[in-house]
Amino acid sequence: MTGRGVEDAVGSNPRPSGVAALRSRTPDGVLRTLAGVLAVVPLAAVTAYRVGHNVPGGLPAGVTTLAADWSALAVVGPAFAGLLLAATADSGVERVGLAFAGGFGVLALGTATAAWQPAAIGVSVGVAVVAADRFVAPGRKREWNGVRRAAPVGFAAVGVATSLAAAAGVWPATLRPLGSGVALAAVGVVPLAVGWDRISALAGITAGLATFGIVASAPYVAGAVLLVGGGVVGVPTSLVAFAAAGGTAGAVSALRDGRPAVALGAALFCVAGVPATVLRATGVVVAAALVAYDGGERA
Repeated sequence: MTGRGVEDAVGSNPRPSGVAALRSRTPDGVLRTLAGVLAVVPLAAVTAYRVGHNVPGGLPAGVTTLAADWSALAVVGPAFAGLLLAATADSGVERVGLAFAGGFGVLALGTATAAWQPAAIGVSVGVAVVAADRFVAPGRKREWNGVRRAAPVGFAAVGVATSLAAAAGVWPATLRPLGSGVALAAVGVVPLAVGWDRISALAGITAGLATFGIVASAPYVAGAVLLVGGGVVGVPTSLVAFAAAGGTAGAVSALRDGRPAVALGAALFCVAGVPATVLRATGVVVAAALVAYDGGERA
């Protein structure tokens, strides 16, 4: 079925009464901010735990036990965030893509490989649908501003597909570095979607230079932190610095403009890292949807 066919089939149907009631009572901006919080908090906690668990001395035994018991549930936050964004999306095609990502993300709660594989495929298909929706219509109409704002979504789609394929054992030596590079590029181009001003650009440049300096001065330590905390493999230091600069600039710009949901999307891009797991991939999908959204108007 073509993209137009999907939109005709899904977008023409009225939303369920529960969703309509939810939207009538709560502004979309509040719902999108809630979705951002639902995704950022568990991903940030998992990333912090992985880094803390691998530093010399590790973490207290109680923290390790708690994380072992509950870390698998972290995927629920990004998955529900994707479903919430799907419920409030204006485009029928984007609604389908986000519903795919959120719905199949929940399958990652299963511990068997049989549950992981459909979850990975569903999230990959979901972000691909969202990216196609963001690119196709503006490209056909030569709305280059819309194409520019869709750039992080496109990079995110490629990063999710390649990273999850590598995690599944498909050409991992080639696709893992490629997935890492594309995922970092998605973070770096966030200002194309979010915008920037002098202060946010300065904040981004400062973050990029600081990151470059830290990684260059302690490459082994920084490499271990990036691998454990973000799943980053086989990319140059300059690309890591570019991602830090873009993510910081985008978050600062959105905060200065009073767009908390967009700022959360930029922050989520940073903490999600490389989408080589269903948890991280679902977080990247939510981040891409948040940063590509602006004031109720789609690109």
